Amino acid sequence: MKILKSLHDSHQLRVKAEERLKSGNPPPTRGAFTGAQSLALLHRLASSPASAGDALKLLHELQVHQVELDLQHEQADEDRQQLALEMQSHAMLFDAAPFGYLTLDAEGKVVAANQIASTWLGVECEPPAGRPIQDLVHPQDRPTIHERLLALHSGSGRQTCLLRSKAHGDTVQAVMVTTGAALGAPVLLAFMPVD
Repeated sequence: MKILKSLHDSHQLRVKAEERLKSGNPPPTRGAFTGAQSLALLHRLASSPASAGDALKLLHELQVHQVELDLQHEQADEDRQQLALEMQSHAMLFDAAPFGYLTLDAEGKVVAANQIASTWLGVECEPPAGRPIQDLVHPQDRPTIHERLLALHSGSGRQTCLLRSKAHGDTVQAVMVTTGAALGAPVLLAFMPVD
């Protein structure tokens, strides 16, 4: 299915490039021949009756290919801008979530923490990134979180446990899931206070 979509997209790109060339409105070139340079090359190749027809076909294919590349570049720029907006939106949602969220690397070090998690950990002023999660929870809960992370990375699925903050002693119900099946995949740790 993916191959068919790629073929369809390639065909659509070629049709669009042909239309842009016919209308005289191709995107700006990035080091390719300009119209004047293309005409000079065309004149030189077309001067010989033996190569005139082939030269015209070849030149046309090269122009179409250049326009296709320029269109792909435009699309890549648009995709990058869209991705940046989506990432910004997800970051805002992550930080403003009503529950505590931490992202941990494979070694259990904090990669990111939202505001609620930072407050619970007592690290509002200093970002917890790079610090082991075991150092941020109550000392008595360190073996528990270590065991849960090991179980998670061994493929045991979602892990839950009660954790206490080292800073405040507040207890939360924590849920840990891995973001991928590969060894060393990041972990998302979410929690909510226990009443």
